[in-house]
Amino acid sequence: MIITDYMTIEEIMNLFYEEYGEEFNWHMIPFTNKTHVNELKKELGKNDNLVDQNIYSVAKCDSNDDVLFLVGDLWRIYHLTYSTNNMPGYPKYEEFSSRREAAEYIRDQYVNDYL
Repeated sequence: MIITDYMTIEEIMNLFYEEYGEEFNWHMIPFTNKTHVNELKKELGKNDNLVDQNIYSVAKCDSNDDVLFLVGDLWRIYHLTYSTNNMPGYPKYEEFSSRREAAEYIRDQYVNDYL
């Protein structure tokens, strides 16, 4: 399976569904669903400079609380804790400069951890 920089995230996720079937543990989040964005902002706290930026939730892992977000030009997978009393360094995240890099991370994580 080849993932390119020219593919949309929807095309990439569809490739994953075709390759791994119903067992693939990530699903797309509707653009209008702000639940995960609101949770992320709550966990980041009012003083985090990300809170004032446009943040979009894109996909969620069904096996844990990882959510893929688009923040400006960056793609980040945050592990949400559903807590506002986080220790420094939380919520943890992985950052990617492209959707291809994020998708490759998601694919590799799925293959290594769930297959």
